[in-house]
Amino acid sequence: MKTGKLFIITGTSAVGKTTVAKKVLAKKPNLIRSLTFTTRKIRVAEKDGRDYHFISLKKFQNKIARGEFLEWINFCDNFYGTDKNEILKNLKKGKNILLVIDIKGALTFKKNLKQQAVTIFILPDSLTQLIKRFKARPNTTQEEINKRMATAKIELKQAELCDYRIRNRENQIDATVAKTLKILEKAG
Repeated sequence: MKTGKLFIITGTSAVGKTTVAKKVLAKKPNLIRSLTFTTRKIRVAEKDGRDYHFISLKKFQNKIARGEFLEWINFCDNFYGTDKNEILKNLKKGKNILLVIDIKGALTFKKNLKQQAVTIFILPDSLTQLIKRFKARPNTTQEEINKRMATAKIELKQAELCDYRIRNRENQIDATVAKTLKILEKAG
C-alpha cells in the first residue's frame, strides 16, 4: 500500500493559513485535516473539534509526558501540538493529510518525515498587511501585536527552507488557494 502524504501549510500568524486550508479542504474532500491541540482561549466563531482541540495546560502537559505529540511548541504563551497517533495511522493507511502549523513544527516534520512531508509557506502581502490583521483580531493588545510581529520577522526568514512559497495577496485568497491546489496535485 502506498504511504500517504502530509501537506503542511505554514506561515506567520494572521497570514491566512487557516482560511487557505479550509478552502483547499472544501475542494479536496479526500484530504484529511489534522487538528492541532492548543491551550489558547477559543476565539469568537471558533469551535472545539472543528478549528482546534482546545484543552487545558494540565492536559497538554500530560500529553507531552506520555509522548503523544509528534511536535509541540509554546507560541505567545500558548501551547500547540500535533497528535502523533492520528498522523502516523492515517499516513500508514495511505491517506493524505493537511496540517496547519508554525514553521518550527513544519521543519520538524520535513526533517523526520522526509518523503511524506510537503511544506508550503504562505507569505503575507506585506508587513503592513500583517499588522492590520493582528489589530483586527478581537481583544489583541499592543504587546501581543509586538510579540507576533517580532516572531513573524523571524519566521519569514525561514520561509526559504520550505518546499514551496505562495504570497497571499490582499483580497486574492482564491488565487492563493488555486496555487496551493496545484502544489497538492503536483506533489501528491
